[in-house]
Amino acid sequence: MNRILLILSTTAAVVIAITARPALAACGGNVVAASVVTQGKYSAPISGTGTVEVQVQVNPDGSHIVTKIYRSTNHGDDEAARQIAESSTYRPATCDGKPIAWFLHPSYHFGSSAVSASGVGESAGSSTVARIQSLIRAGQYDTAKSLALSALSSDPNNQELQQLEGVAEFYLHDYTDAAEAFSRAGTVHKIYATVAAQAYASAAVSLSSTDPAQAVDYAQRAYALDHSNNSKYALGVAQLGDKQYSAAIATLESVHAAVFGDTHSDVDTRYAIDQHLLMAYVQSGNLDGAQPLISEMRRLEPSNEFPTEEVAALYIQQGDAAKDAKNYDQALTLYEKIADLGESKLALIAYDRIALMLGSETVPNIASIKSYADKALAIDANDPQANFWEGYAYAGEYGSTHNVSLKQQALTYLGKADTLAKAAGEQSVAQNAEKFINALNAPQGGGTP
Repeated sequence: MNRILLILSTTAAVVIAITARPALAACGGNVVAASVVTQGKYSAPISGTGTVEVQVQVNPDGSHIVTKIYRSTNHGDDEAARQIAESSTYRPATCDGKPIAWFLHPSYHFGSSAVSASGVGESAGSSTVARIQSLIRAGQYDTAKSLALSALSSDPNNQELQQLEGVAEFYLHDYTDAAEAFSRAGTVHKIYATVAAQAYASAAVSLSSTDPAQAVDYAQRAYALDHSNNSKYALGVAQLGDKQYSAAIATLESVHAAVFGDTHSDVDTRYAIDQHLLMAYVQSGNLDGAQPLISEMRRLEPSNEFPTEEVAALYIQQGDAAKDAKNYDQALTLYEKIADLGESKLALIAYDRIALMLGSETVPNIASIKSYADKALAIDANDPQANFWEGYAYAGEYGSTHNVSLKQQALTYLGKADTLAKAAGEQSVAQNAEKFINALNAPQGGGTP
């Protein structure tokens, strides 16, 4: 059975807002970072020692805006730090000699009797770091990545270079590489936290089916950086991949409540959450919990067969297990539940499986086998297995009655099964059909091999 398993990427499933940056025109990368010309003063009172990091946007004309307090070890000093940044003067950054917009991150250290300043983040790096930052701002991500990797070859433990590699790889949609780069860097600077969280979340979803343990690790890192629905969604998908079904249900239920409570959330986002939550319920065997989701998904996308197929997959799994344990009554009940789902192609699968199970019993019930083969043929007259079991039933009836017309019916269906099975690549069905044909055509043919 072809199960529809649409694993949406994180960025497609949950909308993420990326922190805005000043737009830069493309340049060759010959960058000179913005710098402080004169440090300003403050009149606000300070409340003891502490360090306050400020973000300043320096515009091409030299004007500037203090956009935020990035971090502070003593919020009593925040206003004094803001006043210093606002009253300072700055030299704009340049790219190929032309002024460009730039973010500067000065830190002010308040001591018992003096204030000192130092650059942080984008303003403090080497010329290589500044060039990589500029290339990323200009959208030249391939070049930025190459330059970061080249610089890391001689300075492999440089955390800022590792983070810039991760940023470039994220925008190149190399999410797993980006997540690995941020992991190597260790602590992620707040400048890069939003992108790093998105990289971790996207990598978690991408790896959820192939490396679930790593996926869970990345998703947890994403959530540590950003307690958003996007990070929680990635964590739920990763937990599902790692078969942590109870945890996945709890995580995805939380995301479901938040997203469905937002009237502006789109259908694709809602369906993606429902899809994975349904899988968690089904894989845990909780079909009662799954039923409301199935109804909800049918309302969202009436033509999408995924919910029904996911439930059918569980019934097949459980039915096969019961059959293998020779609990035939239980298997029959589970297979018939598949037929009751109302999808003809699923009912065909169920009837074929029931016929196979009945045929494997010590004393096969020929009448029951024929009844299910008839049901399967009513859905698809060219189904190889249904034709085989119809021929099998007629052969069995011929063996007990020696009615020649029954033998001819058996040969007709078995011959059709042989032809159809070979065309479909179902060699075992073809081989079984030929065994019965040979037995029927033997001089003392009794109907069955």
